Order: sequence, then structure tokens, then C-alpha cells
Amino acid sequence: MNKKIVPQQYPGYPGARPPKGWVPPLGQSLALLGVYDNESGNWMGLPLQVFREALLNAEAIHTEDRIDERDKVEVTVPDASAQDTVKTVELEVPAGEVWFLNRLNLVTEAEVSGNFRVSKFPKSDTIDKKYLGTDQAAGANTNYDLAAAGQLGADLRLTPGDKLTVVATVTAAGGTTAARKVTLNPYGRKARRLV
Repeated sequence: MNKKIVPQQYPGYPGARPPKGWVPPLGQSLALLGVYDNESGNWMGLPLQVFREALLNAEAIHTEDRIDERDKVEVTVPDASAQDTVKTVELEVPAGEVWFLNRLNLVTEAEVSGNFRVSKFPKSDTIDKKYLGTDQAAGANTNYDLAAAGQLGADLRLTPGDKLTVVATVTAAGGTTAARKVTLNPYGRKARRLV
């Protein structure tokens, strides 16, 4: 009867550190998930951030659907609402999806100003910050290119549970003379969440 004796320092076993300068036999006992560090002379495992970045890139290029005016959010301020009345409506990203928004279109009707908040942005006290700072004036229709300089400089990535909140504020001194709307139209793409 022959016994095979394998030393505990064999580089193919989990938890054993390979000898300095040892190169793994690819395709035999290991699949390379690391890099060789020339300074220390050791193999180093890839940091998890490298894999996370690769998955984020994969998310961004594998579109499952588009986001357009079908996904709009409207907040309606009723007729005869007093000045400074504020109404809000939320749009939440569904479970299992990730959204990449590249443009937001905000439309305000007469007598109401509009703004929106993004739940993943920092908060002012306990309330999400308004994205525009100063509210958009009544009777305006403006596109916000999120990837442009002065905006975010990149697509806005929203994960499940993130919310866009549309805020309508009555600006007319005598209140509203009819029901008024503020509409947020998001544009971008939906993908399956990997990270």
C-alpha cells in the first residue's frame, strides 16, 4: 500500500502562502485571481474593488429597458390652494433594477414653482436636499443634462429603494385659480442590478 504524503506548504492548498517567486500552473490547480507584486516578490489577491468596478461597468452597458416620459412623476396642487402650499410625490426605483438617468425634464405650470429631490444625495437636517437649490419658476419647461459640466458630470445611478421626489410650491399671491401640475420626466436606461 502506497501513501501519498503532501507537505502542508504545497501552494495549491487554501490558506497556504506560496513560496516567494512561485508562479501558479494555470489550468492545473489554480485560476489566477491575483497579480504579482514586483516589490515584495509575492502574489497578491485582487482587491474586491476591482471586481466591483467591473460589475458596475457591466451594469452600465447592459440595458434592459429605457426610461422616458412613460415613467414621469406628476404632482397636482388643487384649485384654491393658498400661497406657499407645498405638495410632493415620490417615484421609487423597483427592486432588482438599477436606473442610469442622463437627463431630467422639469415642467411647471402657472402659479406653481417646482423642484425635485434625490434620496441618495445628502440631507438638509432630516429632509433630502433640493437638487436645483432655488425652485424653477412657474410656467417653465427645462431640461437638466446630468452629465454636463455644472450638473453631476455623469449619469445618475439609482438603486432599488432610491427615490425621486417632485416638489410643487404655490407662488401666486392669491393662491391657485385652477388645479396646477409640476411634472418630472426622467430619461435614461434600466438595467439589472449586479452590485
